[in-house]
This record gives sequence, structure tokens and C-alpha cells, in this order.
Amino acid sequence: MQEKKIVEQKCHNCGAAMRFDPKKGKLICDHCGTAININSNELDTPTELEGFDFNALNDQATVADAADLPVYNCESCGAEVIAPPEQAALTCPYCANNIVLTDKVSGKLRPDGVVPFRIEPKELPAAMQRFYKDKVLLPRRFFSENTMGKVTGVYVPFWVFGGRLSGELSYRATRVSTHREGDYEVTETKHYRLARDVEMSFEGLPVDASARLEDELMDSLEPFDLAETKPFDMRYLAGFTADRFDQAKSDIASRAESRMRATAEAVAESEASRGYSSAVRSGGSLRADITAKYLLLPVYLFDIAHDGKKYHFAVNGQSGKVVGTLPIDKGVSRTYFLVRMLGCAAAVAAIAVAKYFMGR
Repeated sequence: MQEKKIVEQKCHNCGAAMRFDPKKGKLICDHCGTAININSNELDTPTELEGFDFNALNDQATVADAADLPVYNCESCGAEVIAPPEQAALTCPYCANNIVLTDKVSGKLRPDGVVPFRIEPKELPAAMQRFYKDKVLLPRRFFSENTMGKVTGVYVPFWVFGGRLSGELSYRATRVSTHREGDYEVTETKHYRLARDVEMSFEGLPVDASARLEDELMDSLEPFDLAETKPFDMRYLAGFTADRFDQAKSDIASRAESRMRATAEAVAESEASRGYSSAVRSGGSLRADITAKYLLLPVYLFDIAHDGKKYHFAVNGQSGKVVGTLPIDKGVSRTYFLVRMLGCAAAVAAIAVAKYFMGR
């Protein structure tokens, strides 16, 4: 197997491993306290590829065969580290050095930018407590008996799409009016054919580019504040795991386009129906002109163990937003819905009694 080049994030003063601190926005050495600013003007490697077309980034890229995993030699302890094809940063299991696999983030594989972590792992238990709050159907013992598994901070690869949809959509519309003619109430329905020119622009629509992660889970983590995007610098990856995309832009562009179309069509229908009783689309089409950039976005992944089962969770590494599935106590659920039904029945009865006495 072929040796690959790695870059270690080591302290220049004591030689210990350094990590990126989300709160300070710096590389930190926990051994001697050294802190290093990550200056976007003095990056370890160029931030831009002159003349490179990010819209066509790696559309022809292929993913290495998992049976032929590359070997990296740790420069600190000499150990051979085997990395999966999609992994771009890791920690040496022997000496704990934080290393970046340069061939996974260079050339056409180099990200266009990175959104650094803002939330620290120690803040996750509090975020989970907020997530549990008011979840009335949780098993009673869950709060005291749940166990949080190992937390992994991952820079997840995303294609961030933008673009413009334009075209013409047509609708069958009706306008209904009612008036009296003598003793009769007359309802008049007029029918119209509407044609609407539509043009809508989109930007900052992230779609995860890792087949290993659940699309629904990643979509639920939005929004990310893309205004905090930094030019890619390997030092942001220190102390975290980073994945390389295994889905090219062309493979998932349809997901982004379908979300854009759904939004554009809903807005167009809402606008078309103004002043009418109803408006139903009857034809037309929208042309899509879509672009994309390759960004790494911060996500924490972990499991919660309870009653012999594991529940998967993800946390937006910027905002602390938690997404995942919680267990439901069936007994509590039955009681809760029974109480709700009885409460609704009591409310209906109270209204009926009030109307009866008010009508007397």
C-alpha cells in the first residue's frame, strides 16, 4: 500500500499536540498553554486555486476501493495509521497527535471553505437537557438512566448550492361572489386562466455530501450561519474528525433543485392566488441554473443509550441545535392522549352548557 503525506498540528514550544478551540478561535496547546491565531492571510497552504471551476469540482472524482485503504505514517511515533477513503483528519491512536491527511484536502479535493466549530463538547449535556425539556412522553427513568456515548466532532462535507429559477407558470383560477336577488341568494363563479412570469434566486442551500450520514438528520440541522465561512485552513481541523465527500455535486444536485423548485412554486402559487378564491397550477415550467461550493460544516455526533437501545443524535456545531429521535413511554403516551381527549370532551361539554344557558 502506498504511503501518504500527513500534516501534524504540533506545538512549536513543547511539541505536544495542538487542537482548535471553538471558543477562542485559536490553536491551543493543552500541555503548555500556547495559543496560535489562525490568520487567514498567512495560511499553511493557498486558499484559492486560480482559474479552478468550483462548479465542476470533482464531478469526475472516484472514491477509493474500501478494500485498498491507504496507510499514513505518523511523523511523531512512526506508527502506521490506516484511514478510510472518506476521512481527512484524525487522531493518531498511539501518540494522540492530531493529523490531517493532506491528499484528502488538496487539489480538486480541497474544500472551498470551512465553518469552524463554535460549540465545545462540554456544552452538549446542557444542550441535550434543553432538548429533553417539555418532552412529556419520555420514559420517567430516561433522565437519570440515559448514557451519552463518545462524542465525535466532525467536519461534514457539504455542497452548498445557489442558483436561479426562471420561467412561466400557468394557473386555472376562480373568483366566487355571492349576492341577493329578491328572495334568492345567488353565488357567481368566474373562471380565469392566469400566466405568471417567475424568477427567484437562491443562495446558501447546504446538502450533505456524505453517503454515510442520514440525509434527513443533516437537513434538520439547518440553518448554518454561512457568513462565518473561513478560507480553508487545515489548522481548523486539529482535534476534530473531517470527512471527505463521497457524493459528487452532480450526484446530489437534484436534491437541492427539488427544494428550490418546491419553494419557488409555493411562492408563485401564493402570489397567483391573490385576489382569487382559488388558483390551481395547470402548466408551465421553470428552468434551473445551479452552482455549488464545497464546504466543511461543524457537526457533533453521538449516541444515547437507554434500556438496551441506542438513539442517534447530531448537534449543529455552531448553534447547538439538537436533532435526533427520543424513546416514548407507551404507558405515558396512552395516559397523555386519554387526558387530552377527556379534556377536549369536557371543554366541548362546557361550551354546550354555556350556550344552553345563554340561549335561555
